[in-house]
Amino acid sequence: MAVAAKNVKTPPKTTKPRRTRDMTEAAEQPKDGQPPSAANRGRPRLRPAAAKEPKGDVEGPVGAGTSAVEPMKRGRPRKEPAVAEVEGGAAEKCNAAEGPNADDVAQGPQKRGREEEPTGPQADKEGQQKQQSKKAKKSAAPQRDKNVPLQRSLTPRELAPSGDCRMLRLLSVNVAGLRAVLAGEKAKVLADLVEREAPDILCLNEHKLKDSDVADAEAKLRELIPAYRTAHWSCSTVKKGYAGVAMLLRHAEQTGDERLAIPSPPTAKVTAGMGELAPNDVVINEEGRILTLELPELCIVATYVPNSGLDLKRLSYRVSREAELCWDRSLAAYVRGLRTSSGKPVVVLGDMNCCHKVQDIWNMYERPDFPEGLSQKPIAEQYVGLSALKKFAGLTPDERESFPKMLEEADLVDTFRTMHPEAKGVFTYFSQKVVQNRPMNRGLRLDYILASPSLCAHLGPRRSDEHPEGSETVAPIAQLPRLHDSFILDEGDLVADHAAIGCHILLPESGASKT
Repeated sequence: MAVAAKNVKTPPKTTKPRRTRDMTEAAEQPKDGQPPSAANRGRPRLRPAAAKEPKGDVEGPVGAGTSAVEPMKRGRPRKEPAVAEVEGGAAEKCNAAEGPNADDVAQGPQKRGREEEPTGPQADKEGQQKQQSKKAKKSAAPQRDKNVPLQRSLTPRELAPSGDCRMLRLLSVNVAGLRAVLAGEKAKVLADLVEREAPDILCLNEHKLKDSDVADAEAKLRELIPAYRTAHWSCSTVKKGYAGVAMLLRHAEQTGDERLAIPSPPTAKVTAGMGELAPNDVVINEEGRILTLELPELCIVATYVPNSGLDLKRLSYRVSREAELCWDRSLAAYVRGLRTSSGKPVVVLGDMNCCHKVQDIWNMYERPDFPEGLSQKPIAEQYVGLSALKKFAGLTPDERESFPKMLEEADLVDTFRTMHPEAKGVFTYFSQKVVQNRPMNRGLRLDYILASPSLCAHLGPRRSDEHPEGSETVAPIAQLPRLHDSFILDEGDLVADHAAIGCHILLPESGASKT
């Protein structure tokens, strides 16, 4: 049976609310990720738009259900600054009749953590001065092509003097492992070096031999350099293949030299360590770090100073005078005591594992105030732009500050820097980790010949253009012994990663015959 149409109820039509400028549609938003409630799903909620910002400077509408809205900028509202908060006290300085300075108030407080930049003629003047200062520093910076090797200063050698005196020739070289040198092509480099320089005393640093290796090494050295039949060794006993110092003495009958610097090499007195100065110091007594030769005229100390290590574990031991054990303090005390007990001047030579001056570090050559301005700064302030160097052994501020203290305490003079104070680009060590270091002359000066002031009293600074081919000097016997020359052999082939260093010392004529 059909249902009458009149009994069917039709739901009333609904119309959407018309959007106007005064009304805004806003759907209910779900909370915490939940769907909207069934009652409100899809049903719009109307709210008055009285709080809506008007555009521009026109006032908002005022009427029923609305309120006047002041014009505001979009985004987060900005708090209007109080006059008293203006930096510089502008409200206090202004005239009471005129009110606060408009520019000061409009500027408002600065963001937290920033200082307000000065404005006005004075600020412009200061800005110009800063720019001029920067330009001056830039123009003063060394304009050097980094693809060209660092230029090396001329350091002319002194010619052998004429007169009634003998010449003691010293040579020191870090071989970084003697067995490797003797077994390879570097053996010829060592032989050529010795033949050319003919040192009376040849000092080898870091030979890395054990006591059981010495006999074999001596046999090979006698074949390679037969004039050096007397050798003294100091080997590490706490670690194999480590450190070590050797002294090789030349016998004159093998060379035909009538003037003997060392009259009797086999009977020369050579001692290891520092005596009774530091009996509990393992580094001094068991790592083979030092040998001392006493001659009638002076004492020679060959040393291989301990490295502070990659992680600077030995830095405190190297430099801390307050520590129970300190290498620099012990070495200074030993040299001073040796000078007093023997009554003779002292020469200390070898690998000191420290760069003293800014000229001794190739990285410093890139600084705009190198060398004069940089060298006048305290050592700790010389690392601007080079802070990584502070972590490298031999380059730390602590080591570089301790080195001149050690020289003063031991009463020693840096002979090469005394003779060539302005020399640049003269280094003794070239790291082999970077192939281009040697050809680009990027090195460090770690090896030194230090001497008592009495041996160097006559020395004065020499210019690179003075006596370009050396000079002949006759020293009065009353002033002997004295230093005649100090040099670095960095321009020829190297035995290892260190260049040889040497010096010549004039001795009085003794009239000794060959041994």
